[in-house]
Amino acid sequence: MLTSSKGGKQLREKIVVAAIDFGSTYSGYAFSFSDDFKTNPLRIHTNLWSSVQFCGLSYKAPTTVLLKPNKMFHSFGYDAEEKYAELSEAEEHKEWYYFSHFKMKLMNALF
Repeated sequence: MLTSSKGGKQLREKIVVAAIDFGSTYSGYAFSFSDDFKTNPLRIHTNLWSSVQFCGLSYKAPTTVLLKPNKMFHSFGYDAEEKYAELSEAEEHKEWYYFSHFKMKLMNALF
């Protein structure tokens, strides 16, 4: 992180700016480095999510989380949906934790 002094205060120059769109159905993120912004303000980095079922690419992924039986994170988005579908077909899903469309439940719990 770069620092400079202005009026006796230490200021830190931001190296990266990031945004997260945590949606009810789909979620995504984007970020930009300050050096990129100075030379090209429209240079924004995003992730392209892919899905076997969707047969394409998207800047957003389903707001879906899959936890292992020990409650540790396994996957998010399309990967979580596809893995849970595989587990369900094999009747091996009962010990796993699958969450989707949970944003509003979190919001209601907080407010």
